[in-house]
Amino acid sequence: METLRRSIPISAAIVVIGGVSWLGLRYFRSQIDCKKLDAAFARQVENIKEDAHKRLKIGTKKADVARFFAELSISLTISGSEARGTLWTSGCAPFGCGSDSALIGVSVKLDPAGAVTEEPTVIGIYTDCL
Repeated sequence: METLRRSIPISAAIVVIGGVSWLGLRYFRSQIDCKKLDAAFARQVENIKEDAHKRLKIGTKKADVARFFAELSISLTISGSEARGTLWTSGCAPFGCGSDSALIGVSVKLDPAGAVTEEPTVIGIYTDCL
């Protein structure tokens, strides 16, 4: 009977330690996965930024601007003196964001003939952060 009284708290402690360890490991792994997704999103933004600066130089014609957006599957809207588009994607949003949905926005100023007049702007943001 004395042995049973000793083994119950020891067994309970082992179960609690095992459960806490399992939850900690699971959290740690999810953080590693989250960092990988966030890094992939940041790389995607940087790749688009580099590509935009290489291909959308001042003087680039409207057809080449449209081709750039189409090749990267970025929706294109030309309004007045600006071409802009949005690529919907995902990553791993920081604390305070409701989900992992993100967007990459690209915009470039155009002259009346449709040629690029300024360096393009590329931003990457999570869509529903506080």
